[in-house]
Amino acid sequence: MATRRLILIVDDEYDFRAICAHLLGRAGYETVTAEDGKTGLAAFKSRRPDLVIVDGNLPDMDGIEVCRRLRGTAGGERVPVLMCTVRSAVVSVQAGLEAGVSDYLLKPFETEEMLERVADALKTTEGR
Repeated sequence: MATRRLILIVDDEYDFRAICAHLLGRAGYETVTAEDGKTGLAAFKSRRPDLVIVDGNLPDMDGIEVCRRLRGTAGGERVPVLMCTVRSAVVSVQAGLEAGVSDYLLKPFETEEMLERVADALKTTEGR
């Protein structure tokens, strides 16, 4: 039996983490969550997820900084990162791309859109 792909969800809003974890779980993924950047980076190091979904605006650091630090972690350069942010607070796409963000997901989003972007991002890591 194939191992379920692990997705780390880093967001300061409990409801958002819970909804994403539920939707991703129903789609067959395993999830782990973190409420801020520091906790998310620690979870990344201990759990080695296949993909990270990170909020653009966290209480301790922004999502771009989380991505930058993740990219500097052993194995972090290969893990897709989806930056999730509200439409009214879109972080600089250029800054995100320079930090290593793989794709953006704007809140609010449709379930199908999230699952499609997750699946597309994970395809880039198949065979690695």
